[in-house]
Amino acid sequence: MLKVSLAAALAGLCSAAALAADRAKAAVDCKPAGAKFAYDCTIKLSNARTSDAVEKAEVTVGADMPSMPMAHNVKPVIAKATGKAGEYEARLQLEMFGDWAVRLKIEGALRDQLVEMRNFSDKGSGPPARKAGAPGGGHKHGH
Repeated sequence: MLKVSLAAALAGLCSAAALAADRAKAAVDCKPAGAKFAYDCTIKLSNARTSDAVEKAEVTVGADMPSMPMAHNVKPVIAKATGKAGEYEARLQLEMFGDWAVRLKIEGALRDQLVEMRNFSDKGSGPPARKAGAPGGGHKHGH
């Protein structure tokens, strides 16, 4: 009896591991939206294992500034599907230029949470200006 129960438990764990293997992959690109520190962000989501577009998902987008914990964070907004497979859009209203952790929460057939580090400037977003924990760097208030 113990062998049957153990086999059933292992089979269940293997099934759960297979489902857990499907993670999301995101490409985030943000462009200035006209207002100070406002950005229109395009998020392209795909299944990291299969590369299939993640469609019909509810995507919540927020951001915070890791260099200043609890001081600068953005209330999450719901991204809207653009009509292109796996593509979503959201407007972020940040508080200053600098490195921000863009936080994505994905609900639907594929459920995941991702953090994309982006550096925001008056030109848009790009790779972080510095690695986390590195001395120097910083942020600009844009005054």
